Formats: sequence, structure tokens, C-alpha cells
Amino acid sequence: MVLKPDQRENNRETEMMHRIEDSNVPLYRQVEDFLRTQMARGHLKEGDLIPSEIALAREYGVSQGTVRKAILNLTQKGILYRKQGKGTFVVFPKQNLKRFRNFRFVEDLNSELAHVDLVFRSIEVLPADARIAKNLGLRKGTKVFCLERLGRIGGTHLLHTRSYLPKRLYKGLEQFGAEDFFKNTLWKLQDIYFGIRVEKREEYISAIAAGERMAKTLEVEPGSPILRIEVKLTSFAGDIVEYRCSHCQHGDFRFYVGQRGEG
Repeated sequence: MVLKPDQRENNRETEMMHRIEDSNVPLYRQVEDFLRTQMARGHLKEGDLIPSEIALAREYGVSQGTVRKAILNLTQKGILYRKQGKGTFVVFPKQNLKRFRNFRFVEDLNSELAHVDLVFRSIEVLPADARIAKNLGLRKGTKVFCLERLGRIGGTHLLHTRSYLPKRLYKGLEQFGAEDFFKNTLWKLQDIYFGIRVEKREEYISAIAAGERMAKTLEVEPGSPILRIEVKLTSFAGDIVEYRCSHCQHGDFRFYVGQRGEG
């Protein structure tokens, strides 16, 4: 039997309300997940105006206060943003500094975060070597995605980064290409498309001398001082969901550690 559009919509609302009634997950978290699902399926796209709190409360069968809390949480994470007098929109404007939560550089102690423009280079599936396996808490040889990107800090100094991601947690990531990573940050893909909620973030920063290969990538002389930034992200489920290693010739830029500009 083929359902008419209004019947399909009624079934969708009934399913949502049924899930809310039967689940032990807090109501606001369920509303967050429903909104994320709409984004992941393309029903809500970057820049779209989401329905009002009243409309969402009616659709999901919950109070307006529950919807408001869900929207506030997604706004604080940088997944939604508000425009005064206009409403709440999906994700964030590209100039919003929440976009740079993974690469935070400032020129001085009072300046805003510098723009970091990353460009997709490649993505491939590799067997984890001993170092990558250890950093991801996996067995050596386990399949991982290696995502390589290259960009500039403040339009001047080059930054190279590789993210290693357990393949089992990112099914279908190989289908994402340059356009997808131009429109999305990796953390947005993790949160919205793959449902990965990061609980713990660890960063390790060190100054090293550039080897020949990295010197060529960053367009500096071999032996030049560069910054290495290693990051491990752990989910609420206890999985290490990403190990990332970045190198940059930072010049006068400083790496910022704090709350500013983060989700």
C-alpha cells in the first residue's frame, strides 16, 4: 500500500511521539537526536531556518521548554545558530569562529581566532600501524580511515593535518569527497552524520624540527622549527574516535587553549 503524503507525515509524527514516550533517554536529548537525523537525511540543510519552538513542540509531542533546551544545546555546540529577530538556523555561518574549534590560532593575547582554511587532499583506508593502533586503542592492522587535509592559518602559514578514524565507526566515510569537506568540518560530520558524541578531548603540543618530507609540504627549509599538535577524541561510549596529527609553520601565531570560539 502506498501512503499519501499526509499519511506518511502522520505516521512520522506518530513514530516520533511513540519513541519519546517509550524511551528512557531525556526528552530534550531525543529532540536533539530528531533534529540531527533531519540534518543527516538532508531534510534540514546548512543555512535552513528550523521550525519555531511551538511548532517543534507540537510535532514531537513535548513541551516548548524541552524544545528550547534541545535548541540551546545544539546552539552551544555550533550545530545551530540564532539570528536576532530572524529565528534559528541550521549549523553556522561559514565565518562563525565555532568552525575552528579544532585549529585555534591567535596573533596576540587579545585577538580573535585566525581563519583556518583547510582543503581536502585524500581519504584512504589503511591497516593501522603500531603507532596509530596504540593511539586509537586498536589492534595493529585494524582498518582505519586516513583523512589528509592542507590549509593556511590566517591566509599565510601552511598547516597540514592527518586524521585517523576507526573504520567501523565511520561507515560510508569513503563516499565523502572534497565538496563535502568544503561544506562541512570533520567535527560536524562526526556529530551529525555519524552520531558520535565526543566526551573527552586531549591535546599534545610540541615544537619539532621539520623533516625533509614535512618541510616540503609546509614550504620551509628542512630543520626549521614547526609546531606539532596531536589530538585524541574519546566518545561517551569510551571509544577513541579520532587521532589527529597536525603540523604547521606558525610564524607569529599562537595556539589558543580555552573556551573561546568552541562549541
